[in-house]
Amino acid sequence: MGSSFEEKRASARTFFNNGEKIAAAINGTGGEPFFVDILNISAGGLQFSQKRQGAITVKPGDYLTLVGLNGLAELQDVEEVRMEVRWVIDHNFLNLISAGCQFHDLSSRDEEKIQRLVEARSKL
Repeated sequence: MGSSFEEKRASARTFFNNGEKIAAAINGTGGEPFFVDILNISAGGLQFSQKRQGAITVKPGDYLTLVGLNGLAELQDVEEVRMEVRWVIDHNFLNLISAGCQFHDLSSRDEEKIQRLVEARSKL
């Protein structure tokens, strides 16, 4: 039986497994950065998760700034990227809160870096 799932994203993405620790510093409207784990990334955006205890509340429509990434040498200088929260998964029975963000104002240089990373990882 075939899957009825249809990918609607414009950009291919790469997922990070449990053994990979890809972290990000993000600024919200509060001023101090908060730290999250990156679950996947594409030239269009990223998905992050944070532990429920101590989590910073985000909701669809919020604008955040990706301050920096840690754990990917190829993307270590991608910073100060504005992004919009598009969706949030926040169920009381889960220990993690997850959010999907769409990049805004991503430089062409950073977009190319992300695309190269995604392509390289798809060949593994």
